[in-house]
Amino acid sequence: MKPDPANGPGRTLLRATWLVLPVVLGGLGHVAVLKTNVLSSLAVPIDNGARWRGRPVFGANKTWRGVVLMTGLTALTSGTQAALLRRRRWASGLDVLQSARVNAWLAGALSGLTYCLAELPNSFVKRQLGIAPGARATRASRIQYVVDQADSVAGCLVALRLLYRAAARDLLTAFALGITIHIGIDQLMHGIGVKSRTPKA
Repeated sequence: MKPDPANGPGRTLLRATWLVLPVVLGGLGHVAVLKTNVLSSLAVPIDNGARWRGRPVFGANKTWRGVVLMTGLTALTSGTQAALLRRRRWASGLDVLQSARVNAWLAGALSGLTYCLAELPNSFVKRQLGIAPGARATRASRIQYVVDQADSVAGCLVALRLLYRAAARDLLTAFALGITIHIGIDQLMHGIGVKSRTPKA
């Protein structure tokens, strides 16, 4: 029996890339906004400065600007992808997006929204442990860094699993790819000064 080229590693990687592309582009767009500080009126903390047990709930870094941008940009990218798939014959191997259970724009918006929401539990725990926004604990800092990069990707993949009839191998590849890209974007943000390696409490 000949191997099915549609299930080969190359096709799997291509489908996984296509799945995470809206969130990746949304993240890069968010970086550009943070660097230029546009839409500053939306840079309001989600917790509105609320405190629990004397400490911030989520902290100043989790703002409505991020939620609006990620939701809007992922919706835009996902809608554009769907339009491209309808017009290009070469995209037949990317039928995973054509099997979405909802409109592509809504699917993209939900992916971006869950990406943001999945970060909140981790932020809450860190604030209650006294870790400043953007900082890392002195103990188990590497583990914390991995969790910081994986939480939002995992939340996004939950949405993708519910929204698309994607194979498990595509989703697992998308998860690994998403974490790798997320780490790269995080390093970019440090490199261009959007994030500081020595944040203030």
